[in-house]
Amino acid sequence: MAEKPNKTSNELFRGALILSAAAIIVKVLSAAYRIPYQNIAGDIGFYIYQQVYPFYGVAFTLSTIGFPVVISKLIAERESSNNFAVKDILVTSFVVLSSISVMMFAALFLGADWIAGWMKDPHLAGLLRIVAYSYLLMPISSVLRGYFQGINDMLPTASSQVAEQCIRVLTILVLSTIFVHQGYSDYVVGKGAVLGSVTGGITGLVLLIAFVILREEWKLFLRMRIKPVNFIKISKALVFQGLAFCITGLILILFQFVDSLHLYSLLRETGMGEREAKEWKGVYDRGQPLLQLGTVVANSFALALVPVISGFVQSKSQFELLNKIKLALRVSATIGVAAAIGLVVTMKPVNHMLFTDVKGTITLAIFSLSILFTSLIMAEAAVIQSLGHSFAPVIITIVGVGSKWALNLVLVPHYKIAGAASATVLAYMIMTVLFYVVLRVHIKKTLIEKRYVLIILKSTVYMGTAVVLFNCLFEWMTSGESRLLATVQALTGVGIGAAVFVMTAIRAGLFAEEELSLLPLVSKLKRLIITNRSIRNHE
Repeated sequence: MAEKPNKTSNELFRGALILSAAAIIVKVLSAAYRIPYQNIAGDIGFYIYQQVYPFYGVAFTLSTIGFPVVISKLIAERESSNNFAVKDILVTSFVVLSSISVMMFAALFLGADWIAGWMKDPHLAGLLRIVAYSYLLMPISSVLRGYFQGINDMLPTASSQVAEQCIRVLTILVLSTIFVHQGYSDYVVGKGAVLGSVTGGITGLVLLIAFVILREEWKLFLRMRIKPVNFIKISKALVFQGLAFCITGLILILFQFVDSLHLYSLLRETGMGEREAKEWKGVYDRGQPLLQLGTVVANSFALALVPVISGFVQSKSQFELLNKIKLALRVSATIGVAAAIGLVVTMKPVNHMLFTDVKGTITLAIFSLSILFTSLIMAEAAVIQSLGHSFAPVIITIVGVGSKWALNLVLVPHYKIAGAASATVLAYMIMTVLFYVVLRVHIKKTLIEKRYVLIILKSTVYMGTAVVLFNCLFEWMTSGESRLLATVQALTGVGIGAAVFVMTAIRAGLFAEEELSLLPLVSKLKRLIITNRSIRNHE
């Protein structure tokens, strides 16, 4: 009998690991495919796709993070021996989510012309109608993912998410390549790309149904019944907690929503022609995959600490809890600063390497600063939710999105896409400060110590100086601006910057050896610490 708790604990850890790995793969896929797509479709094609992407992003986030998490939580807490409670949860969830999805489908499908008109681009209506179908897949996918997660079987959820993104990305790249080569218009190419939201969603759903059949879980779905007394209670939990759980996953998408709805029209108001405004909006959108990839790196490290933080919340060990919260913020700040400033000083060759030319380099450099703030936001929000405060992130997100909208109105008329990038950075900065204030109110302790801030700044200055010197030397030694040379310069510069930053930070004692044991790649970093300590001892 003594082995059962350990077995349960191991199964929980294994399940969390599978789901976390899948989440990282999905995020990387979701960001990385945009780079080849921009190369295939060009800046106008990229603008077209990015205008409608946020509508799909909401559906995907709700069906993978928001609703399944709440359903799994309700099942894990209320499962009974006769499974009646589980049936209540599943039936109620399906009814409620079906109602929501039908309303969202109808709003997007029937309102496509109005939304496209608001965006000042009527040709987008057809793409919006295609995306609308992805909402119809949400109820079954959410319920099945929530059920499997609730019984701690993470493989169906993880594999369906990865399969959905793989087929979606494959559809986007294959159809866009075919349509471009056959000479179709940019909007037809865009329709082929957004069709991936439907093919991917169907793939994920088919895989989930296959798991239900193969594992004979279909028996549970027979003779379903709803207890009216539980319907309202479950519905409230599903809607309100679902929003709270997925809000951090929606932050980046909501900011893209703001730009989709009025950046193009604001650019037109500055005197740009239709084609020019679309091209520059497409150039601005190059920053999205850079932001997503940079945030994934920091987020994956910081979120590795969240289960540890939750454990200390349960054990009420205040000293250890404070230390782990500090560590989560320090990791996010470190990686966020390194990624943001590293991109700023290498943006010109990176832009040329990834996107064929150097258009918008200054704007993308400004936009890259967002990585620091989004990295901190994800960590702060995760810690706040681990402490049991689910709705503070919702309020702060509303403030952040409102700030982004208002700042666009002020800055874009004067600075165009550079103004939009600045608005993004400032709005994320506001959110970072608000999240930190909420943490300070609950923790009542200093969360980022001055000496660590100084180490991060020192490491950043060394890194930036080394990369700038390398860039000057490289450009002096080479002639021309070929994409191959830009690739060599970008990759070498990134390598030099990363090496300088890591060596400086570790030698200065940014992380203790026991802290690194909580993070990935620990063995290599441990050896590096031991080596550097030996060097210092012999000096």
